[in-house]
Amino acid sequence: MIVDYSHIVALIIGVFIGLLIRDAYNFIKNKLKYRKDTREIPIKLEFKNVAGNEKELLELKYSVLLVKYGKDEVVKAEKLLNKEIEFEGYNPKIARIRVHKVHGAQFKCFVDYKSEDFDKIKEFLERNGFKEVTHDDDRYKKRAWFIHPDFSTCKTVEGYVNNFAHPPEYRR
Repeated sequence: MIVDYSHIVALIIGVFIGLLIRDAYNFIKNKLKYRKDTREIPIKLEFKNVAGNEKELLELKYSVLLVKYGKDEVVKAEKLLNKEIEFEGYNPKIARIRVHKVHGAQFKCFVDYKSEDFDKIKEFLERNGFKEVTHDDDRYKKRAWFIHPDFSTCKTVEGYVNNFAHPPEYRR
């Protein structure tokens, strides 16, 4: 006796294709929502006080961490983004982050270094107007975090101080 399992195979394939279509639809919907609900803004790092022996500090990898949309006390359920965006250029350096048009965005700038001394980097950043320069919590990671003076700040529920980009004006 021969048993025909083609209808079961067709059902399994149909369910699989349905799941793929659902996932693709949700992915595209979320990408479009992200673009619609956010606006891109530039963040500029400009170093005006650079000594001759500090030129190599400009060649380090400067980045910004887009932490999340909104402030913790306003938007409690917003998920962490923790998206690293590298600054481009030499001096000034520019990075572009997406800011939620209603909630704004939390971010923090940092510089990764290899052999340089943290105190040297801290002194360089502070002399150029950047504030609250701190070493990464992970002592083995050579990363210096700092606050950009052109943006306001906010405090997280964990006690970290981040920069905050207010929502950009929305114009039609």
